[in-house]
Parts: sequence; structure tokens; C-alpha cells
Amino acid sequence: MKRILALVVSLGFLVSAATPAPAAGPSAPGVSPESPDPGAVLERGWIVRAADNICGLRDANQLSNPAKLNYKRCLAATPELKKMKDEGIAPESPEGIQLTNAAATRVGTAANTVRKAGGFCSVWKEISHADGRSISDITARVISQY
Repeated sequence: MKRILALVVSLGFLVSAATPAPAAGPSAPGVSPESPDPGAVLERGWIVRAADNICGLRDANQLSNPAKLNYKRCLAATPELKKMKDEGIAPESPEGIQLTNAAATRVGTAANTVRKAGGFCSVWKEISHADGRSISDITARVISQY
């Protein structure tokens, strides 16, 4: 984590609330065109990708107490994906697509329930902070909601 922080700081990607990075063409504010991950938003020290938001606040400037979860593990634990595995249903089949969508909805609903109960502002698949602070992992609590 220290290497990542050093890289972020040395390359000048860290965006503070007082000096937002210039937008790269039509992309969102705070997105650096030189960033190793062009989807990463670095505001107020939070390192996030919009696509990784599951529920709650989406704006990195508003985050105060986010949580993260292992999305693949949460999906795999759903009854829908277990059914797909047990019955050999192909993910690209119509039934597989329906089950996958139902599983994703189940994970989102459970994550939102845990978010509210735990006082978190948002839940992310991946999130980190430039200062290396610990972010609560709610994977087990989400899985227990099924």
C-alpha cells in the first residue's frame, strides 16, 4: 500500500478537495488521463471507480465512512448462482442471465441493508484511500442476509 501511495503522490495523481484535477476531455472531474486506471477517481484521497459502487453515495467528495465487499464471493454465495452451478445452467443462456441478474439484485439489496444498519455512507467492490486507512469489509454480513 505504501508503494501505491508513493506512486500516486510522485506521479501527481492525488487530488485534494481544494485543487481538483482538470477534467480529461469529456470525462468526469477528478479523473486523470495519465492514471493507470482511467476510470479511477481520486478526490479527497479516495481512490474509486464509479463502476465499483454498489449502493449509497457515488460521489467521492461526499464519502465519509464507506465499506467494501468481495463482490465475486457475495455473488457466488447467492441461491441463484448456486442453482446455476448445481444444475449446470450456462451463464450465457436466457435462464443463466436471469439468475445472474437476480443474484446481482440480491447482493445489492443485502449490501444496502447492511450499509444502513452499519452506518456506512456507501458500499464499493473496490475502494481505497491514499493515506492507507482501513476500510470495513462487510462481505460476511452481506452473505448472512441471504
